[in-house]
Amino acid sequence: MSEVKQQRLQNRLGPEIKEFREACLTLQLATVDMNGKPNVSYAPFALLDDGYYVLISQIAKHARNLLENPQVSLMMIEDETAAKTLYARKRLTFEADVSVVDRNCEGWTLAVAALRQRFGEIIDGLSGLEDFVLFRLAPTQGLFVKGFGKAFQVSGDDLVDFVHLEQGHRRIKDGSEIETPDEKL
Repeated sequence: MSEVKQQRLQNRLGPEIKEFREACLTLQLATVDMNGKPNVSYAPFALLDDGYYVLISQIAKHARNLLENPQVSLMMIEDETAAKTLYARKRLTFEADVSVVDRNCEGWTLAVAALRQRFGEIIDGLSGLEDFVLFRLAPTQGLFVKGFGKAFQVSGDDLVDFVHLEQGHRRIKDGSEIETPDEKL
């Protein structure tokens, strides 16, 4: 893709991704324990320059999984009631590296303040509990899906490396590509 086309795509999608992400209050988290058993859950989050931050009790299975296996897949997804079609809900997904934030560092203070700004006083109570761990989820690579045939690779750093995926949905009978979900097959 030419640099000009890449810049146009970034200028169009960058603000849309930012707006979508800011409208989401929680992340869906896909974790795996040390035996490879998967678990899906969710957590409220705050986004800082270096990643997504979630505050989770070690009592929860997904927190224990993050401690045992510091890899996660995270997703923000359009509300079902707002989606044009449930088969192609708008979503932003990332693979991410996980690290625990030490309570005695500046990162803890900044992330807890960001969580408090988003979710209120409950964060003061939760962050004061011994079993709650603050995790930083540093995205590595991702995907922004706007609908059928509208999926874009997204870089993990600052969302600047957009590359439209070339492979689309094709009809069985003639191999032609469909453009919208309501097209006749």
